[in-house]
Amino acid sequence: MPYSLRLATYNCENLFSRPRIFRQNAERSKELLGYVAELQQALANTVFDHQRIRALKSKLRGFATVNDLRGKHTSAAGSNEWLGTVELTRSESTDAAVENTARVIAEVNADLICLMEVENRDLLQQFHDGLVNRFAGATAGQPCYPYVLLFDGNDDRRIDVALLARRPIGWLRSHIHERSEYEGRQVATFSRDCLEVQVLLPKRKRLYVLVNHFKSMGYSPRTDPQSHRRRLGQAMRVAELVDQYALDEQYVVVAGDLNSDPTSPSLAPLVNHPKLYNVNLELPETQRGTYGTGRKQLDYLFVSTALKAHLQAVYIERRGAFAKSKWKPFPTVTSKLSQGSDHSAVVADFAF
Repeated sequence: MPYSLRLATYNCENLFSRPRIFRQNAERSKELLGYVAELQQALANTVFDHQRIRALKSKLRGFATVNDLRGKHTSAAGSNEWLGTVELTRSESTDAAVENTARVIAEVNADLICLMEVENRDLLQQFHDGLVNRFAGATAGQPCYPYVLLFDGNDDRRIDVALLARRPIGWLRSHIHERSEYEGRQVATFSRDCLEVQVLLPKRKRLYVLVNHFKSMGYSPRTDPQSHRRRLGQAMRVAELVDQYALDEQYVVVAGDLNSDPTSPSLAPLVNHPKLYNVNLELPETQRGTYGTGRKQLDYLFVSTALKAHLQAVYIERRGAFAKSKWKPFPTVTSKLSQGSDHSAVVADFAF
């Protein structure tokens, strides 16, 4: 029986949780942070003042908690009998920008959507179960995406790559531990990760997805001002991984924000690969851009020769990004502050 498949990639632009303390006004945040400092000091004392500790915890209810690692702070005589931390309570943001991020994902309605700039899996699951399900009209017991995949990556800012999928997953593989030489030293090959996933398709077919978020042009060393050489090394490694597959026969897609235009030499190993195809080439040249005002393409779906044979249509979902005149955003996107992302989603439809 014939079937269809929709693939997409989308940089969510900072899908992070926020400490609840910082969602208060400046004066209240400062007051609460003062209580946090007092509580930390009280728990560092060799003799605990339990009455003061209880009072501070009461003032911080909903904003911070004490995490016991060894011993219990409620019964320990002092710091010699206790080890633990004071942790700020975090909550998923439900502001207009995050709602518009969810709105894009729901409107795209892909069978698999690759995501960039996601803090962690717990947050992604909450975001999916709440906003994405709501905007997609998912019913109880029927989540929009049964498979929510994310490994913590190499970026210490918690900028991770992820995959939401409706099709069953065979296996997934992280490449966070790979190392390579850059600027005279050994570094992690991938700034975040190259998340490699086997997806199960009908008729015993398999789809192999490599989700990426290459090094940005910012925060670069003087000897590699826009990190072109770093991204070139990442592109070369992805090309090596891709070449492990029989691209004339197997369905493979390299997806993600690669932080370079197709004309950049840093993407040559993928752009010039004879058996990979940038699906944005299906669009007129002036409509291929995915970042900001749409002049530059930074986001990609490269598909193998075998998968390209089934390609039916490609479009860019831009309505989550703010534009004054180039396109009409969602009514809820009224400025750059409320836009779902400064990236647009790349969407491709396939028929088998």
